Amino acid sequence: MRAPALAGVVGPLLFWSVLTILGQTQFGYNPLSSDISLLALGSNGWVQTANFVIFGALIILFQEHVQRTVAPGKVWGVINVLAIACGLGLVSIAVFPTDRVGTWTIHGAIHLGVVAALALLLPLSCLATAARIRRDRAWRGYGAFSVLVGSLTSALTMVLLLVWSGLWHASHPWLGLYERITFALPCLWMEAMAIRLLRLS
Repeated sequence: MRAPALAGVVGPLLFWSVLTILGQTQFGYNPLSSDISLLALGSNGWVQTANFVIFGALIILFQEHVQRTVAPGKVWGVINVLAIACGLGLVSIAVFPTDRVGTWTIHGAIHLGVVAALALLLPLSCLATAARIRRDRAWRGYGAFSVLVGSLTSALTMVLLLVWSGLWHASHPWLGLYERITFALPCLWMEAMAIRLLRLS
């Protein structure tokens, strides 16, 4: 039972470590203004592509264990469904890479659509988990924490969608920063939940 919890601990740390290192080593890349997905287009882009796939698999493994812990006997609960959707979303953005700046392709449009969906699914995953654990004494305080992260991420997602749509041009120089904060919060939540699962197991 410790393996899925460890997946929740290792997943975010590995994902952010890889993209941070690539961001520092890719020529001309600015993490404050550039999409995370652009890292998959550099000379070592295959590393970020693999990073998306591995993190997606670890999310599914971790969240499936959360489902079994907070709702024993319920195999196909909403937590599991959202986890599979998030995991497959990360795999999809690896399969359909983003466009280079100034270009447009069908696979790039698919990529952007999946990323937007992922930005909505992640806070929903936090809120769905909060609904299951709010009365569980073993998870005292984690329900409120999950609601807080889900709510903040939802608000930031709205800002991010405005930036992506081009309706908020003034914020474009900070696109990379907005994107990182939006996706970092659910990762922080995953880390906290995984550490709690390790203690319970």
